[in-house]
Amino acid sequence: MLRNPGDHSTDASWELYDVACQVIPMGSQTHSKVPREELRGIEPCYLERGQGCRVWDVDGNEYIDFRAGLGPITLGYAYPAVVEAVKEQAEKGFVYSYAHPLEVTVAQDLVEIIPCAEEVRFLKTGGEAMSAVHRIARAHTKRDMILTCGYHGWLNVMDRAGVPDAIRSVYEAHPWGDAAAFEDALSRHEGNVAAISVACDYAGIDQAETFLGDLRRLCDANGCVLIYDEIVTGFRLRRGGAQELFGVIPDLAVFAKGMSNGVPLSCYAGKREIMETVRDVVISSTFGGDTLGLAAARAVIGVYQTEDVIGRLWDRGKQLHDGVGEIASRLDIEAGFEGYPPVGIFSFRSGDSPRDADNYSRLCGEMFKRGILLYTVCYPNYSHETEDIDIALSAFDDALTRMKAEGYFSGVSS
Repeated sequence: MLRNPGDHSTDASWELYDVACQVIPMGSQTHSKVPREELRGIEPCYLERGQGCRVWDVDGNEYIDFRAGLGPITLGYAYPAVVEAVKEQAEKGFVYSYAHPLEVTVAQDLVEIIPCAEEVRFLKTGGEAMSAVHRIARAHTKRDMILTCGYHGWLNVMDRAGVPDAIRSVYEAHPWGDAAAFEDALSRHEGNVAAISVACDYAGIDQAETFLGDLRRLCDANGCVLIYDEIVTGFRLRRGGAQELFGVIPDLAVFAKGMSNGVPLSCYAGKREIMETVRDVVISSTFGGDTLGLAAARAVIGVYQTEDVIGRLWDRGKQLHDGVGEIASRLDIEAGFEGYPPVGIFSFRSGDSPRDADNYSRLCGEMFKRGILLYTVCYPNYSHETEDIDIALSAFDDALTRMKAEGYFSGVSS
């Protein structure tokens, strides 16, 4: 049932956030989890419980969640098989003085699942795993330059404060879909490009097969390594990610997020001759083989083997995309989803970027009041039922109708 917007309050959340800002810079460990000041008193700052596709904030508000913990929740919050696996392993210990057999078992599973994987190694976060494959590519090719496309985690952000010019000089970013830009860069840095490192652009993902194919040919022709960031696309577009869906196979890839349904774990995988370079590179972490993440991944893989998780992610996402498209068309609003259903991006499309951003912020606020959590990318999970999507669509309809009545789409708002 759609929640009454008038019943919504997040006072406890914001009181706690104000306390947090005295002891935690930005009040959060994650930039994307920082609440928006323009939504003070509306946006929840702290969630304390989740079950299936629903979460509860510290004020007791219940939400149907499309943020998915910023991507990793593919099965659902507190998914029973994962919880049981982690509990069972926790009773035996978390990390040991030598490797645990789960490292072997899960690596074998991933070699079967991931098309490019001949060998696999584990870390805790996607960003550090991306840094690892960049270093491996440099060691393997004995070259310095990494050409990037998309966001690869905070460790690999080069255009912000704190990054020395010397490090910036060996990274160069280029836009999704523009193979010519990469070809030009390869020419300018002839003989010194170690790798092209690419994350799929969700809104432009229909270009992926052609673009990734172009990058594959460029890497082959220039002797550099092709790396895929499958941190989000793995276990969401397909189990084996974009490389499985599009059939263009990289040399190295990084998986995280959905692989363990939110328990911290990442892996880097790829061709044996390149992966073996790690012997000389030295990528070593005490928590790289911690058993809780591995136990969770083993359980997740088991669910994917017995249930059509991928099919449901696509079906529920399509239901959401189609429904919102119908609402926007009926209300004559330039808005809707772009990209594939498991990783769809909602946006307003008036052509006035500041106005569209303001409208999106207002929409998020209206949806919070109606018990729906939106994100830049709306992630369906396996626990979303058709009825949950119907409730979300009712919220979209109600919120957009109210916004239109208040003049938000005519350039005048009350």
